[in-house]
Amino acid sequence: MPRTVKPPPGTKLLACLVTCLFAGACSRPAPPTSMTLRKTFRTQLKDPAGFPASAHLPPVSAFEVVRYPAPLGSNAAYVSPVREGARRPAMVWIHGGFDWGIGPLAWVPAKRDNDQSARAFRDAGMVLMLPSLRGANDNPGEREYFLGEADDVVAAIDFLARRPDVDPARIYLGGHSTGGTLALIAAAHAPRLKGVYAFGPVHDVSVYGKTGTALDRATGPELWMRNPVSFVESLRVPTQIIEGAEEGNTDAFEPLREAAKGAPLSFLAVPGATHFSVLAPVTELLARKLAEAPAEAPTVVLTDAEVREAMRVERDR
Repeated sequence: MPRTVKPPPGTKLLACLVTCLFAGACSRPAPPTSMTLRKTFRTQLKDPAGFPASAHLPPVSAFEVVRYPAPLGSNAAYVSPVREGARRPAMVWIHGGFDWGIGPLAWVPAKRDNDQSARAFRDAGMVLMLPSLRGANDNPGEREYFLGEADDVVAAIDFLARRPDVDPARIYLGGHSTGGTLALIAAAHAPRLKGVYAFGPVHDVSVYGKTGTALDRATGPELWMRNPVSFVESLRVPTQIIEGAEEGNTDAFEPLREAAKGAPLSFLAVPGATHFSVLAPVTELLARKLAEAPAEAPTVVLTDAEVREAMRVERDR
């Protein structure tokens, strides 16, 4: 009888991946090789950049406008002014929505039940960087929605690490809503971070439904290369997902927990808070703790008791 020759290990998986990528259809999540596949994946889903518009000039006491080197060229950002003295901890923050440009939202006073400015971090004395991403403001490139934008976020982190007043051992990444989702993806590609705090992300961007963007056409690899569940297993940075328990994206907790396996990912549902009202009290709590934490200390992980107390104080204001 002729001898049966078994294919080398991984051959079937490789064939499946090649079929998945080039046939444009895949019925299951990207496998653990998502990080490798992402490096060569070329999306066909993009929206053209909007009308080029420079970032609004911020109050000089709050921010300065800088350009940071990103994969497609020079991107704009707001960042706290350089300050002499000891090096400070820093936060890179990604706001929500599907237009990752920057503007007056960063400094205009907001109601406490929906304060998306991330002002708590600069109020606590940290360096705050709000990067504008590809296709927004007057940045090069087109909008890719959770794909190339993650590379821009990593570039912003690298830029911030070179600032003379930033402690490179205490750089954090955070974001809210779609910004939290993007932060989760970027975190898997940014091992230099001290910690990551994603407020209200989703596990699968199709959960956003009809967005009026190119994202609405994402299926197969175009979808899975944009989903946090495809990458959280590769997290090497302590990461905490935070959401209001009363209304928000807590349904994402279990799929992300399962996908993370042994990765350093934790979850915190905040009682009495919604997707938006969680921001002011919990970012203030987080900012105080990050500002005080030395580089050699373990990464700050907020506890249930701490956020309950923060919400009690918020109710009594």
